[in-house]
Amino acid sequence: MNSNVSKTITSIVFAAIAVGLLILVFKDVDLQSMWDDITRADFRWIALALFIAMIAYVCRAARWNLLIESTCDHKPTLRNAFWSEMFGYFANLAFPRVGEITRCGALARTEKLPFDTILGTVIVERAFDVLIMLVLMIAVFFIQFDFFGSFIVDKILTPTTSRFSSFSIVTILILLGIAVLILLAFYVLRTKKNVVTDKISSFVKGMIDGVKCVYKLEKRWQFLGYTFLLWFCYWLMTWVVCFSIPQTAQLGMADGLFLLVVGSIGMAVPVQGGIGAFHYIVALALTIYGLDFDSDGLLYATISHESQLIVEIVLGIASLFFVFRKVENRDE
Repeated sequence: MNSNVSKTITSIVFAAIAVGLLILVFKDVDLQSMWDDITRADFRWIALALFIAMIAYVCRAARWNLLIESTCDHKPTLRNAFWSEMFGYFANLAFPRVGEITRCGALARTEKLPFDTILGTVIVERAFDVLIMLVLMIAVFFIQFDFFGSFIVDKILTPTTSRFSSFSIVTILILLGIAVLILLAFYVLRTKKNVVTDKISSFVKGMIDGVKCVYKLEKRWQFLGYTFLLWFCYWLMTWVVCFSIPQTAQLGMADGLFLLVVGSIGMAVPVQGGIGAFHYIVALALTIYGLDFDSDGLLYATISHESQLIVEIVLGIASLFFVFRKVENRDE
C-alpha cells in the first residue's frame, strides 16, 4: 500500500476515534448551557495560561537546541527551533504521533542538519519528559494517597493492567513470534550489504549519535533548568485555568499538579491532539472534588484543551509560512 494512502487512512481512523470519543463524552451535555458558561468565564486567567504556555514552548525549543548543539556542533537559531516545534504540533492535529518526525524534518531543512541525528535528540528529549512524568505521577500518588492515589489506582492503573491480564497465552506467543521474525529479518538484512541496509545502518547510527549526546552535554545544568522551567510552566498553566470558572477556582497548586498528571495521560492517547481522551479523563478526575462530570468537569476540560488547541492551530499555520519560506530561501 502506498505510504501516503496508508497515512491518510490512519489519520482518518484516529480522527474517527477522536470524534467518537467526543460524542461519547458530550452525549449527555447541554451544549448551549456549556457555551453560556464558557462565555461567562474570566478570560484574563485563560490569557495568562496561554502566555505561560508560550514560555513553555520557548523553553522546549531552547532545550532542544542544547541537545542539537551537543550532537551536531551546530546550534540552530531559537526562532528556527521554535517554528519547527510548532510545525510538529500542527502536524499532530492531522496525523497523531508524526509531529516529532515532522519537526525534525522542518529543522533539518531550515538548518541543513542531518535528519536522523536530530531525531535522536528528540528521543533523548522525550525520554527525559517521560522520566519527569513518572516522578510527578509518583509525587501525586503519595501527596494524598487516599485522595489522588485512589483515583490513579482505580481509574487508570487497574483498567490498564486488567487489559494486559486478559491477554491469552496464544496472543502472547503470537506477539513474541512477531518480535522474533522482526529480529531475524533485521539480522538477514544486516548481513547483506546493499543500498537499503546502508541507509538503515546510517539512520540507526544517526539516532544512536543523538542518544549519546546526553553523555557529552556540556550545558547539562542549563538543560535541566529548561526542563524544570518547562514542566513548572505546564503545572502553572494547568492550575491558572482553574481560576477562570467558579467551579474550580478553589483548587490549589497540588490539585493543579494532579490535573497536569491526568491530563498528560489523556494527551498520550494516540488521537489528534488528545481530543476526547483529555476531556474524559480530566472531567473524571474533577469528580473526586464533588464536581459534576457533565456540567463542571467537562467545562474545565473544554476551556483548558480548546484554548491551547486554538493557540497551536494559529501558531501552526504561522509555522507553515515560516518553514516553507525559510526552505525556499535556502534552496535558492
